[in-house]
Amino acid sequence: MNFNKVFIFLVLMIAIFAGQTEAGWLKKLGKKIERVGKHTIDTAIKVVVAKEIARG
Repeated sequence: MNFNKVFIFLVLMIAIFAGQTEAGWLKKLGKKIERVGKHTIDTAIKVVVAKEIARG
């Protein structure tokens, strides 16, 4: 009975700490994806502007 309480406590502590580290990892990944999207949009705008200039 006592072992079950200790086991549940350890599982909860691991879950709490793993959740905190996971959020940092997801935040970094989200920032990288956001940066790629921003570069893609900027490049698309430059292409459209260059195309309009080339058309005259």
